Amino acid sequence: MAATRKLSLVVLASLLGLVACGGSTKKVDPAADLALAKQAVLVAADLPGYTGTPHSSSDDIPASVKKTFADCMKVPTTIFDDTPGAQKADSPDFAKGEAQISNSIEIDPKQSDIDDGFKQISKPGTEPCLQKFFEAAITTGASGTQGVTFGNAAVTRFDVGVGKKSVAYTLKISASAGGNTALFYIDLVFVPRDRAGLEFDFFNLGTPTDRTLLKSLVQKVYDRVGDGAK
Repeated sequence: MAATRKLSLVVLASLLGLVACGGSTKKVDPAADLALAKQAVLVAADLPGYTGTPHSSSDDIPASVKKTFADCMKVPTTIFDDTPGAQKADSPDFAKGEAQISNSIEIDPKQSDIDDGFKQISKPGTEPCLQKFFEAAITTGASGTQGVTFGNAAVTRFDVGVGKKSVAYTLKISASAGGNTALFYIDLVFVPRDRAGLEFDFFNLGTPTDRTLLKSLVQKVYDRVGDGAK
């Protein structure tokens, strides 16, 4: 599942919440999975100096935007679609000045679901499809914002270095209004751990989120999941 947050010129952050689809054949306990997801997401103690507000998922990604991404990826469904039986928890939305950080965890009944989702989002050639996806999501999310225009999105991939495998993408896009232009960066991080899919959204104005901070937060959540989703 994925959700967009409200978009404005000064707060593009938390543009979307992406989560890798999840996959083990052993009997699972949905209540235990949900409890694990809730206790493993980012908390206030992880981000001193940031203010947390309850996560809101009121703005779901439109079906047309998800379909466009699926068509580009040449798959019937994507990581943006719900996985039946999955348990999900969202961290609060943390903010410090213009910087914003949030994370979500989805624990699926089967590890194969997680593995399939990760293969999809990490395969070569994903960047152009994500670029189209971001541009469509931004256009939709900013439909009620008067006088704001956006430049073309640029998506690049970078290495996170957490766990056995992970993938991350940086979205860079400019927004202009009233003769002023600002440059925004959104870093999206995806890390699978057994049946758990970890997703992180980092936003900053003018420069990408500090990579040391980014990796440390991803590592904390990864370690808290531990072997609980085997």
